[in-house]
Amino acid sequence: MQFHLGFQPTISLNKITHQDGLLLIGSCFSEHIASRLGDLKFKVQANPFGIVFNPKSMANALNRIIHKKYFSENEVFEKEGAWYLLEAHSSVSSEKKEDLLNELNRLIDIWNQQLHTTSYLMLTVGSAFAYYHKVQEKVVANCHKLPQSEFDKLLLENHEIIVDFQEMINDLKAINPKIKIVFTVSPVKHLRDGVVENNLSKAILIQSVHQLVKQNTDCSYFPAYELVNDDLRDYRFYESDLAHPNTQAINYVWKKFSEVFFNDKTMEINERVLQIHQAYHHRLFNKATESSVKFKHNFYQKCVTLQAEYSYLDLSKELHYFNNYED
Repeated sequence: MQFHLGFQPTISLNKITHQDGLLLIGSCFSEHIASRLGDLKFKVQANPFGIVFNPKSMANALNRIIHKKYFSENEVFEKEGAWYLLEAHSSVSSEKKEDLLNELNRLIDIWNQQLHTTSYLMLTVGSAFAYYHKVQEKVVANCHKLPQSEFDKLLLENHEIIVDFQEMINDLKAINPKIKIVFTVSPVKHLRDGVVENNLSKAILIQSVHQLVKQNTDCSYFPAYELVNDDLRDYRFYESDLAHPNTQAINYVWKKFSEVFFNDKTMEINERVLQIHQAYHHRLFNKATESSVKFKHNFYQKCVTLQAEYSYLDLSKELHYFNNYED
C-alpha cells in the first residue's frame, strides 16, 4: 500500500558545495534548513534581523542591506526595559538602545559584504498577511505585542510582491551577477489568520514566486510546501499545534533538498561530517576510560583526515575537542 504521493522534485542543475556561500532569510522553516546546513559545515548564515514571514519585510530587509541604509534612533522603541525594532524579530533586542543599533548596523555591514560574494540566497516566504504600522507608515516584520490599534492588517497582493522582489533581485544582481536565488514557500500553517485565509495567503505566495522564477533565469523554486502538504499530507507529520511540521517532516524535506541540490561528492562529505558531528555531541559518562580515550582519538583522526582532504571545511572546534582527551 502507498501511504504518500512519493513526489520527486526536479533535480537542480546548480549544485551546492561546501565551498559555496549560502544566505537564508525567511520563516522559522528556513532556520531549520540553515541549522542542518551549518551542522554539515556549509558556509551558511540566516536571518540577520531574526525570523520574518511576509515577503515585503524580506524585500525591505534585503534592500536595506544592499544599500547600507543604517537604522537610526527614531526607528527603535523601548518596551518593558528592552529596546526593539519593528523591522526585526523580538529575539533581536537589547537593554540599551545604542547596543541594539550598533549590532543591527554591524549586521548590515556583514551581510552587505556577504551578498557581494555569496553563491546562493534562499528566501522562504511564510504569509502574504502583513501588518502596517500607522505612525511609522510602513509594513513591519514583527508587532512585538504592541496594541493592535497601532496596526492595520493587510493582505499583500500578487503584483506588489512581484514588484518588490524584482526590484530587490535587480539590485542584488548589480552587485553580485553570479548569485543564484532559491524561493520556497513555508509549509507552516498560519492558522491564526484562519484556515481559508491561510490557503489564500499561500496561493498568493506560490503564484508570486513562480512568476518571479519565470521572469529570472537565476531564480528557482524548491517545493517545501508541496512536499509537506501534498506528498506527506497527514497531520501525524505536524506538531501538536497542527501548524508546524514535526521532525519527521523536516527530515523528509531535508532528504529531498539534499537530492535536489547536492552531488555525490557533497553527499559523501555530508555523511562523514555527520558522523563527526554526532560523535562531538555524544556525551561520554566516564571520559578517563580506555574506551572513551580510544573513541575520541578515533574521531580526532577522522577530523584530521577530512580536514586534510577538504581544507575549506572548518573542523577546528571538533579537532580541539577530540584532541583533549580529558576535557
